[in-house]
Amino acid sequence: MLYRLIQTRVANRPGVLNRITQVILRPRYNIDTLTLTGTDDPGVSIITVGIRFEDLEAARLLTKQLEKQVDVIYALDITEGVQV
Repeated sequence: MLYRLIQTRVANRPGVLNRITQVILRPRYNIDTLTLTGTDDPGVSIITVGIRFEDLEAARLLTKQLEKQVDVIYALDITEGVQV
């Protein structure tokens, strides 16, 4: 199992966190960690999730799916260089 951290920068609107978590839960991934933080821009938030994947390709696929969401500005796998 690979533990990966995926960070999304999102529009700060009602329901965005729910939509992001639904994308993650649809393929039955368990969210190990979840952090939501504000930014200097009150209209933008950062959601970081920690998830265990079977392989790296599954993590890449989920990151791409998150990036396609309407309220997502970007989605990145930020695991490299982060102590877990």
